[in-house]
Amino acid sequence: MVIGGSPALVSQLVGHTNTVNKVLLVPNDTAIVSVSDDRTLRVWIKRSSGDYWPSICQTLEWCVSCLALENFHLFVGLESGTVNHYKITEDLNRITLLRIYNSHEMRVTDLIYDSKRDWLLSVGKDKHFHWYTGETGRRLGSYVASAACTCLAFDLISNFVFIGDYSGAIHMVKLDNGEEFKFITSLIGHAGSIRALTWDPEKQILISCSTDKSLFLWFIGEGKGTAIQLNHHRERVNSLAYCPNERLIFSFGSDKKMVVWNLRTERNQVFILLILG
Repeated sequence: MVIGGSPALVSQLVGHTNTVNKVLLVPNDTAIVSVSDDRTLRVWIKRSSGDYWPSICQTLEWCVSCLALENFHLFVGLESGTVNHYKITEDLNRITLLRIYNSHEMRVTDLIYDSKRDWLLSVGKDKHFHWYTGETGRRLGSYVASAACTCLAFDLISNFVFIGDYSGAIHMVKLDNGEEFKFITSLIGHAGSIRALTWDPEKQILISCSTDKSLFLWFIGEGKGTAIQLNHHRERVNSLAYCPNERLIFSFGSDKKMVVWNLRTERNQVFILLILG
């Protein structure tokens, strides 16, 4: 089964000269922001033709490893361990540096910004998870994992944080009152490094992917510790995208395949809708 027919290439953005580490849409889908190991942060504006054209190219001193974006605020993680906070003008033609967080001692691997609480969450290869208040830039607290941290997911309602690490473990931590935290449990199932995490707040399901070529669905909300393993990729799974309205998971692997998984099925059943590559 194919979603709406065969997929078609809509646009291709050419400019980066090294690994692209993160791509995000700005509000109203009017532009795309991308960061890369070529040390550049780029903003691409969507034209009336539907194509994206370069508007901003900011070259930094270090490789740009990760990105968080909300309400025209950009948080950029660097190989050096620092996080730069920028503001994009509404015309998408200029960015201004607002603050530098000296967050980690090694590469920053993932970032999340919660505008409701004005919290910045970050993880790095130095095994640390930190969270900050955006008002002053002050660090509110820290948690140390057992291996290099690789990715993050955050439940805005319950304040649960999920931290993937290089060993294949997922640490579940609850943030209380800003500066306090409580370790809940570790989710063990993957046999390789966790590459990406995404959270379904409605169904209370955590989705993970790994270098072990698999995805896991963790049914957190039911409190039963149940999980489903999804297998199709022949090489490591590098990233995930989730469409909550359609309940579709998109997984992207080193086998050059994109797989679309349908969660609109009976319990404990997930079907592949599309394989591209």
